[in-house]
Amino acid sequence: MKKRTQAFVFVVFAAAVLAASACISTSSEPAPAVGDAAPAVAAAADPTAVQPVALPNLDGGGASEPVREQLRQQYAALTTAIADPQAEPSALGRAYGEMGRLFLATDYVNEAETCFRNAQALAPRDRRWPYYLGHVYRIMGDPRLAAEQFEQARALRPNDLPTLVWLAEMHLETGEPGEARTLLEYALALEPTSVAVLFGLGRSAMAREDYFLAVQALEEARTLNPNASSVHAMLAAAYRSLGEMELAEANLQRQRLADRSVGNVEGAVIIRPNDPLMEEVESLVRSAASYELRGSRALARGDYAAATSRFREGLELQPDNPSLRHKLGTALALRGDRRASREQFEETVQRTPTYARAHYSLGVLLEEEGDLLQALARYTSAVRHDANYAEARLRLAGILRLSGRPDDAMAQYERVAQIDPAIFEAPFGKAMVLVSQDRWPEAREELEDGMAQYPSAPAFPLALARLLAAAPDGGVRDGRRAVAVMERLSEEQQRMDLGETMAMALAEAGRYDEAAALQREAIAAAPAELAPRMEANLALYESGRPSRTPWRDGEIP
Repeated sequence: MKKRTQAFVFVVFAAAVLAASACISTSSEPAPAVGDAAPAVAAAADPTAVQPVALPNLDGGGASEPVREQLRQQYAALTTAIADPQAEPSALGRAYGEMGRLFLATDYVNEAETCFRNAQALAPRDRRWPYYLGHVYRIMGDPRLAAEQFEQARALRPNDLPTLVWLAEMHLETGEPGEARTLLEYALALEPTSVAVLFGLGRSAMAREDYFLAVQALEEARTLNPNASSVHAMLAAAYRSLGEMELAEANLQRQRLADRSVGNVEGAVIIRPNDPLMEEVESLVRSAASYELRGSRALARGDYAAATSRFREGLELQPDNPSLRHKLGTALALRGDRRASREQFEETVQRTPTYARAHYSLGVLLEEEGDLLQALARYTSAVRHDANYAEARLRLAGILRLSGRPDDAMAQYERVAQIDPAIFEAPFGKAMVLVSQDRWPEAREELEDGMAQYPSAPAFPLALARLLAAAPDGGVRDGRRAVAVMERLSEEQQRMDLGETMAMALAEAGRYDEAAALQREAIAAAPAELAPRMEANLALYESGRPSRTPWRDGEIP
């Protein structure tokens, strides 16, 4: 994006935030504590609105016996409270509320709804009950009813960030992005570094087709949580809508990298705020599934320490759960503890040899450490246990190519393309296999097809320009076309290979002085270990000769 555009986006976004801050300054009193009265709500208790609550049939559900017993005990406590003629409405409301929280934690949402309705009737000034009802209706798939309840909770505590975020989310789901924006701007002034708020602002702006504002909000969210693949995906869509195709592709690549991280854990569709009330509900049930859910949410928001703790707690209950242990390894890797991460992945494989994701993750670690032989074995195991594991096949193909097994690599790339045609690295990898076999015309054709199919991926034109500029096959070379291909790329894309490709193209077109000057700039910008290897092409251009080596040994991408 051009600097002028960036400045404009910043001004618009900053103005919005300042406007939100101005609104907040008119209600600067501290928020009431849970259960305290709020000026906006003066409802009185209504015991006549209380509905009967029955304990559901627990035998046919998926709850473990300890959880079933927990439900029975909580229901017994509720029954005792109901039978007490001296019970105050507020105390009885709390009893219904606690039962509702346990029902919500165990996915009995219909029973939870009745309990929270009763609690709300008996204790209308306790903001927890409309807040939990909002989540009940959200889970039931009724965003309008959910919004009504979140609005009531907001009236009781106007500055509660999770309430604002979830209320905005419901407005987005009901097609009211303007309402969502107002709420989120208010929330942003309360917490400027909330990824959930910034992501929501980005979604709201996208829904209103305000792509400049979407980019500003989403870029800030990406900076705060670089591993949130859903942020990258939406940023790509925003840049695409602005016509900034290279930036769109860059974010798609970031999304793929996030999705292909060591753990390869799927990102959350909704980036959630820190939500103490819902975390209390999730902590009520001590089960492996509950800990995995809480850990996964912490992982999605970038809180790797909390994720590690939750996954460890889950493993105390289910040490043979491969998903939990694999996610623990992922959290450890993202915290930078590669040794502990590898130990968890290895133990996952030992306990569950067929768990493909653990084999894949071990392969990633081994490949990054340079142990290609062991990485090859792990990727092979991953695809043996999950034949449609595209990412593992892609990694396997890369190592096969580097190991001098081009036919095997080609077969893997073709299989990846069948599994997921959106993975552009597969056809690009095929082209590079052809390059390694000196099959220049076929490689050129593969790259040309890739350019047509994946117009936003700069890997194809960069590689094609190298072939056109420096392929040993004279029938493939075309210096003028190589220059034209490079000139269509943005400056950022041209810099991806330090300008070497353009230098090759200029030399093949007979523009040796320009080629030499560009090669000198590339050498100056290159890493210290690479610069000496680039001197050979500089010497060629200075003597009026073109290069006939598209890639040096070991440098084919």
